[in-house]
Amino acid sequence: MKLLPYLLVPLLFVYACSSSEEQEEIIPFEISDLSRSEKLKKALELDYILALGLSEEDHRYLNSVYAGQKYASFWINDSTLTETGVKLADILQTPEKLGLPAGRNKRTKGQNFIQAELLNTLFLSRIVQDLKLGTIDFEKKTKRVISTIPANELSQFTQLDQDIDLREQFLTFGSSDTSYQVLGRGLIYMYDNYPMDSSVFQVETIKKDTLKAITETTKALISKGYLTIENDSLALMEALKVFQTHNGLNPDGVIGKYTAMALNESTVHKRDRVILGMEKIRAHAPYPQKRICINIPEYTLRFYISDSLKSEHNIVAGKYENQTPELTSKLNKIVAYPYWNVPYSISSKEILPAAKQNAGYFQKHNYKIYRKGELVDPLTVNWGKIKENNFPYRVVQEPGKSNSLGIIKFDFPNTHSVYFHDTPSKSLFGADVRAYSHGCMRTQNPVDLARKIIERDQLEYTENEMIVDSLDSIMARGKNYTIRLLDPIPIFVEYRTVTRKDNAMIIHIDIYGRDEEYLKIMRN
Repeated sequence: MKLLPYLLVPLLFVYACSSSEEQEEIIPFEISDLSRSEKLKKALELDYILALGLSEEDHRYLNSVYAGQKYASFWINDSTLTETGVKLADILQTPEKLGLPAGRNKRTKGQNFIQAELLNTLFLSRIVQDLKLGTIDFEKKTKRVISTIPANELSQFTQLDQDIDLREQFLTFGSSDTSYQVLGRGLIYMYDNYPMDSSVFQVETIKKDTLKAITETTKALISKGYLTIENDSLALMEALKVFQTHNGLNPDGVIGKYTAMALNESTVHKRDRVILGMEKIRAHAPYPQKRICINIPEYTLRFYISDSLKSEHNIVAGKYENQTPELTSKLNKIVAYPYWNVPYSISSKEILPAAKQNAGYFQKHNYKIYRKGELVDPLTVNWGKIKENNFPYRVVQEPGKSNSLGIIKFDFPNTHSVYFHDTPSKSLFGADVRAYSHGCMRTQNPVDLARKIIERDQLEYTENEMIVDSLDSIMARGKNYTIRLLDPIPIFVEYRTVTRKDNAMIIHIDIYGRDEEYLKIMRN
């Protein structure tokens, strides 16, 4: 295609990104005697589109969009971008404010107002598609290919109100999930109230170095926008409590291990974790109406029926060395007074050293040991000769209130051999960060949870006659008993470090560091 010659009179307005400064146009074309629709038709010719750094596919898409509305414009008047068009161009270049990673749409410098119209339309379509589908394929652990919404659907997203914050309007284009909406508003609140500080700090705990802890905490809170003055202990305490609340920590004003970790993380990194949290919601298929959701970094289990929360429980998850896995399964049985088949890693590494000190350890803790299916008296074993890497016994803890699984266990098939259960150690439920187990999920008030589940499920018994029995009477027997659910409940054990509490966003400690893998993908 032969390009038209330069005009002697320059274009009335040239626009690049959010700047109003005039630039040289990429490719000139005759506009003096053309209507706005004719200018658009001319700008939509393939050579002009390719010169903007766009593709032939983009050319076909834009022509489809504008042909469908008879080449009427969205964002310009006869000589310049409208106010809405200018605001849109700016927000499309800062997708982080919309809960999307940066870098997927880059404007070329020097476009004129006609070309800016086309870029606004194309990038809007891409942004809306990203808001709907997300930018990360979590199964393949790759970035999704950039795509656009169908051309005939775009017009419903162009009715933007210049008098209303565009971020709020774009929030409605994404997931309708309540948590997604809270995270989106929380992100807007972050941008409006706290500087996007990229500084990292080296805050020590108050126990390790009191003076340094207070000094570095003061610097961190000032840098993050939580504190405005120094040398005011009361203001420091109040600012720290607000910061702790925002980070899912007990607002006690104490600079402990996890408060220090939260202070050392930059605000920009936290912002990126919020965006990742929104990405996870976008990518997740709709939940079934009846489900159990466990979120590891939040240390919380929730039971839903008809999308209504019926029960919520604190949990203790695995410590860093014994991380609780993410999984999906179905709860199919509840076991009263369970046996605990001790994993080999625990029996060989933790029980064996105790047995070498005192063979009476097994009787004290109600353990029995088996070899090739035969019961063995631990007092007859020469424990000094048993090696950790060649432990020949299977260890089983008998049912009872001192059993490590407590008096009730929730069982579901999975390759990790984990489950959630009661525990005789109740004190840890009061901690704000609860990563102490060997991988299973200790559950607070598990009998209450079991009662709510069983009340909504018909019980099937394998005995000769059907017996309608209450959980209370089953538990009163104090004996091992398995209750099978006729309607197994879907279980989702997930890892989401940014959540909501009521209508507020909470950024939890990334206790296992699992966010980093996806943040690298997101930033690519």
